[in-house]
Amino acid sequence: MATLAKGPPPTIGPEAWRNRSLRGLKLGQTVVDNSDRNCDIGRSADTVPHIRDVLATLSNDEIRKYMREVRVVVAKLRESLLETNEEIKALTRGKEALERSLEHTRKDIQLNKDSKRVRVTRPPTEKVFDFIIF
Repeated sequence: MATLAKGPPPTIGPEAWRNRSLRGLKLGQTVVDNSDRNCDIGRSADTVPHIRDVLATLSNDEIRKYMREVRVVVAKLRESLLETNEEIKALTRGKEALERSLEHTRKDIQLNKDSKRVRVTRPPTEKVFDFIIF
């Protein structure tokens, strides 16, 4: 069996740096403790702490009420957005149908013009049959 040699615990950096870091941490903790103690003293010296609590509660109630109203407005806006999108889709479909109809009408007009041109250039013997009604 191998035995492990016990020695000093591993350290990071020089001893002076470690001591300075620990002193800085302790000083910071002292400042936090003093601040907490001063806050406690301020709370106990406050002559009307109840008013502060009531005002905070009223402010929170106003904020909650406002947020409920904002949520209602957001919901209505979402509904309006969905309705508007559906209307846009319907109008787009109508526009596409109208464009197709217009294209068909243009083709029909062009076909009529071509047919008229063909009838005008036919020999006279064939022109007679164009006016016979069946």
